[in-house]
Amino acid sequence: MNDVLRQLRLPELVDVLTFAQRVLAARDAAADPEVVSGILAAMNQLHPPYKNTSGVPLPILRGALLQVPRAAFERAMLEAEVQGLVKLVPVAPLAPFVERQAGIQDPKRGLLYFCTAPGAHGRREP
Repeated sequence: MNDVLRQLRLPELVDVLTFAQRVLAARDAAADPEVVSGILAAMNQLHPPYKNTSGVPLPILRGALLQVPRAAFERAMLEAEVQGLVKLVPVAPLAPFVERQAGIQDPKRGLLYFCTAPGAHGRREP
């Protein structure tokens, strides 16, 4: 890690420090309303092609919010679902083409991997 950091230029180190500070600040914090809004904006753009499926895969949704640390993203996703703004859909344990580490592990529902509109009646994963 130190070798990599030594190779970075000062502006790049500032970016790394800023990101690290955001990650630390996001720990155990409440869901950031700005991140929830970002998720809703991304869903507004991404959901139409997925409306007849199980939903937008979380890796695609995360790609739209790369600047958001993973913990903050997951907390905002779960908060958006509690508020009824989105619906998180679990994937079957042996579903093909699923990046397991990209989902949100829920102790009761399993691996949450798709995000859809609350009233959507898309296809359920096997």
